[in-house]
Amino acid sequence: MKKNNRPLPDGISLLCLAAAAVVLLLCRGQSEFTGSRIKNPDAYLLDIEEMNGTDQHTLELRKGDVLQVRFETAGGALSMEIRGPDGTVLYQGNGKEPTDFTVNVPENGLYTVTVEARRANGTIHIRRTQK
Repeated sequence: MKKNNRPLPDGISLLCLAAAAVVLLLCRGQSEFTGSRIKNPDAYLLDIEEMNGTDQHTLELRKGDVLQVRFETAGGALSMEIRGPDGTVLYQGNGKEPTDFTVNVPENGLYTVTVEARRANGTIHIRRTQK
């Protein structure tokens, strides 16, 4: 039995290439997360086995509240940023060394925590407390 080794017509080749590009772009924008994630009004808790992508949580805080933070990157690249209601960055870091710290809340409003990860594992625990 003789095999047909004719190349695909140019139009079909371009269509296949375009479809592959679309699939790659769609998959690239998706976030992957394996582990435990808790988001509630008083806390944002991530125990990350593996994470790729971005995650966010918004906390409604009052002046005088304090955020107790535990941030440790065990592998990969992990970064976190905490922004105030006016967009001011209150914290930005990568958790390369195990760190426990507090962030004082200067005003009432919505505070956004943004986490970005590339093949990361680690821990981010943020809990609201009062002075």
